Amino acid sequence: MSRKIRILFILDQFPGPTAGTEGQFWLLLQNLDRNRFEPSILLLRPSRFLESTASGVSIKVLGILKLRSPRSLWRILTATVWAAQSKYDVAHIFFNDSSLVFPLLLKLVGIKVIVSRRDLGFWHTPGQLRILRWNRRFVDGIVANCKAVKKAVCESERYDPSRVHVIYNGLVRRMPLLDRATARRSLTIPLDAKVLTIVANLRPLKRIDDAIRALALVRKRNPSAILLIVGEDRPFEGGKSLRKELESLATSLGVYEAVRFLGALPDPMPSVVSADVCLLVSETEGLSNAIMEYMLAARPVVCTDVGGNAELISESETGNLIAVGDVDRLADSTVALLRNAGQASAYGTAAQRRAIELFAPIAMVDRHMELYATLASSLRHAA
Repeated sequence: MSRKIRILFILDQFPGPTAGTEGQFWLLLQNLDRNRFEPSILLLRPSRFLESTASGVSIKVLGILKLRSPRSLWRILTATVWAAQSKYDVAHIFFNDSSLVFPLLLKLVGIKVIVSRRDLGFWHTPGQLRILRWNRRFVDGIVANCKAVKKAVCESERYDPSRVHVIYNGLVRRMPLLDRATARRSLTIPLDAKVLTIVANLRPLKRIDDAIRALALVRKRNPSAILLIVGEDRPFEGGKSLRKELESLATSLGVYEAVRFLGALPDPMPSVVSADVCLLVSETEGLSNAIMEYMLAARPVVCTDVGGNAELISESETGNLIAVGDVDRLADSTVALLRNAGQASAYGTAAQRRAIELFAPIAMVDRHMELYATLASSLRHAA
């Protein structure tokens, strides 16, 4: 019997499996075939969650907070030597810092390198982009979670398309869906209200102000409309609270009482199930977990036509796509769905069917295992 393929997962940090990338990594780790693969984890920063929960998996923590220090460089170098001595076949890198520093070193010690890409690269500075382009000669494969991300990687980092593998997210519900009436009662929402929901952390690029402006227009035709905003208020440049700015905007538009900031919820689905229409109006997206959750809950979607959104939402079939910043179209599309319950239901049903077909968790895990096995096989044949 041949030995197991040894996989080293490298992550910057792992606060828990609730966010998009973390959730997909956790799903992959939990379902990896242990008869064929032996996973380990290398973390730049400590993770109480992984150290207490990932039983049976070796975890090494480097304790690196800043990359640009002699101590950090030394720890990265010694970790690379350790990885070589441990005879890992494949290293799969997640997150930004790790993807900048590890590919060259891992390649030098003979380990196959995979890097995950889950956004359109909005975080790249010119200097980081130069490093990523340089690193591409040391990366054996990129995993992109949608076609839009693959296109962005090929254009910005100059990868050959044959080295970029599209593997859609796996979507799994941790809790059963509530019915609408129960969900609304849990959030103290009137049963007869017209509910719009947006699940997005409070960051400028999510353009939640557009949703509030659209709500003001919607309420002129549907006075019972309310907007639920589910997401963490993350400080942006200067440490300012975006929520305060959004509350001020809602007040100036006369819709303050119709906007509910629910914060970061352990499970956002009651707010999604409560909705008549779900929104996402970001200026950039990879493959949106929020939209995937909307689809799984059979809700009609109105979203911006950016990134992978058009791979999820088909115009006039599962929802509507709008241009970034087109508040009038956002409001008009929302009102049309609020007035036509039959069409809204048809969109939601079609969206749910597509989500179940496209985002089966086992398909996501199988595609990763196929890629690992292919790279490990080429490594052993070369040896």
